[in-house]
Amino acid sequence: MIKALSGYINIILSYLYNLSGNNYGFAIIMLTVLVNIIMFPLTKKQIESSKKLQDIQPQLKKLQDKYKDDKEAYNRVTMEFMQKNKVNPLGGCLPLLIQFPIMIAVFTLLREPGQIIEAIEAMGKTFNPVFLWLDLTNPDPFYVLPLMAAAATFFHQRMVITDPRQKMMLYIFPVMIAAISFKFPAGLVLYWFTNSLFSIGNQIFIFGKGKGTEQDKQGALKETKKEPAASKIEPPREGKTRTVKPAKTAPKKKKKVAKSKKKGAKKKR
Repeated sequence: MIKALSGYINIILSYLYNLSGNNYGFAIIMLTVLVNIIMFPLTKKQIESSKKLQDIQPQLKKLQDKYKDDKEAYNRVTMEFMQKNKVNPLGGCLPLLIQFPIMIAVFTLLREPGQIIEAIEAMGKTFNPVFLWLDLTNPDPFYVLPLMAAAATFFHQRMVITDPRQKMMLYIFPVMIAAISFKFPAGLVLYWFTNSLFSIGNQIFIFGKGKGTEQDKQGALKETKKEPAASKIEPPREGKTRTVKPAKTAPKKKKKVAKSKKKGAKKKR
């Protein structure tokens, strides 16, 4: 299966090499962009599922402490809690099962550039492995690209890892990437670096979008809370002022009538 996927990806990479003007580095970057665009729906689902699991960790910890002596009750209550909050514990793993074979196929292809060279030469093109200062079919002699890949991995892990118990992985995994990248062809390291940048961008885009919606909801709630207070300060209606005016003028009319009656009585006398 991996060999078949590598063969299809090799065809795509050869076409991108031709499209990029015989530039192997640009072809690898274009391949990374294409893979990330195709995988974005699965990546989005994986990130959102992981975020939900992170959000409910405090509640799960409370349930674990509450039912620490009864594992059956803890499992039952935990499943009910996850169903109530619409959280699937396997939601972050299932997209990875689909992405993993494609990732391995790309790594296998870029680790052995002989397949790419044969495919490009079969198209009647001359293979040019040079990109910037690098021969992408060999390891980077100046270790610049491996260090850049390790730094991008560190920043991505820093965004993903929130559990203090996994803090060591924040430092161990980038060091492993740097050590491996010293021996791998620079084309493979370029793919990893570009892919890490896309992973960081996906995290910022998805989490930033989620924060925006939450702020909009909070703002709407604040506005609804302020509305009743504004209604209390409304000015009195015109109807109330009109009913008061006749009450003030009525006594004056009565006095005038009383005075006219007195004058009439005097004249009769």
